[in-house]
Amino acid sequence: MVTVEQFTHRGIHFLNEDALVINEQASLYGVLDGVSSIVPYLSDKKETGGYIAAQTVKKYFESLDRVVQLTDHVAEANQKLRELMLQANINMKNKEGLWGTALALVRIQEDRMEFIQTGDCMILAVYQDGEVRPLTWRQVAHLESPAIAKWEEGVNKGLSNQKDLHGTVIDIIRANRFQSNTNGGYGVLNGEAQAAHFLEYGKINKSRLKHVILLTDGLFWPDRDVPSDRSYWSYIAQCVLEKGLEQYAHELLEIEEADPECLIYARFKKSDDKTGMVLHFNKP
Repeated sequence: MVTVEQFTHRGIHFLNEDALVINEQASLYGVLDGVSSIVPYLSDKKETGGYIAAQTVKKYFESLDRVVQLTDHVAEANQKLRELMLQANINMKNKEGLWGTALALVRIQEDRMEFIQTGDCMILAVYQDGEVRPLTWRQVAHLESPAIAKWEEGVNKGLSNQKDLHGTVIDIIRANRFQSNTNGGYGVLNGEAQAAHFLEYGKINKSRLKHVILLTDGLFWPDRDVPSDRSYWSYIAQCVLEKGLEQYAHELLEIEEADPECLIYARFKKSDDKTGMVLHFNKP
């Protein structure tokens, strides 16, 4: 028996490019973080590439009656995304123009739980004794770190607005796009055939499993506000479970609202889309 707690909130842009996946029939649950192309794109319906990507993958997984192999299904969702881009005359060889989405998805079975991930969405397993077990890792953190350092350097030099700071890091952000689905880079569903090779997946048994937390990066707490004696993910899991997803997100939004130019907490936009899900396992 699973109880689902869910939350999603639009960031500073006009569309929420995150999405939730809930397919009770197939016991599939997940979060998606759409990634818009650097080359601007809007469809006839005024939808961005990141929005289309997340919604395409969401609809695919919510349409499944049953699941055979998660990796095959993710590869098929990625192929659907590729077909949509080809229909829109997107040059698949230009990574700056590709639409994409990060993904964290779990499938609940009687005695085990399968998981699959790409990008920097996170899945945390929490056990009855409170132990927190990250099942995934942030695949883009090593590429974002130099840009964050450059941003902080700009603040220290006296830059005081987000637009100027963004100008100092845009070349790094653009260069990072060329690392998608490459060794030394990161995995993302963006229609590239190689995306299938950069999926992280596995299965754990459900013995003593109490909660599973799925988060897009918009819900990651600022590093500097996590106590130095605490594990980052265990601190986040505790906060999410104690406060509830909505209150946790509300407090994060208050931090962002108080730092609109991103001077105190280095980040690339005032407020990112935020999506999370907590699966609570009730004892039979």
